[in-house]
Amino acid sequence: MDSGKKLLRILIGLGIALLQLIMTQVTTLLASFLLPDIENFPQTHSALFALILGITFTTGVFLAGWLAIKLGWLKIKPMFVKRLVAALVGAYLPLLVALLLYPSLEPGNPFFFVSEITSILGFYLPGWVSKK
Repeated sequence: MDSGKKLLRILIGLGIALLQLIMTQVTTLLASFLLPDIENFPQTHSALFALILGITFTTGVFLAGWLAIKLGWLKIKPMFVKRLVAALVGAYLPLLVALLLYPSLEPGNPFFFVSEITSILGFYLPGWVSKK
């Protein structure tokens, strides 16, 4: 593969990772429309809030990645179940650490961003560790 095609694949991969990051925010926004009084959840129900965030982050990452694979933008093995589970684990590990370290989850907590990034990394992990 020449360097031009390799660079293009890297740029497409980074673009899809950015799309996955954006989709974590979109799915969280959509979930907030469905849940009444969500603005008080971080302070009053931190564990439930972390549960909801883990689901929305995973959903956003997985849907964007699934679409990219189905449309042929990502040339990787599908392994959808493994990717879903790895994205879910990646989303929840930092949120669990945040619950242990902070008495309540406030907006702007750095673990939210870490959770999004580890969920994206979790989506790609099965392809990186699978046997060829």
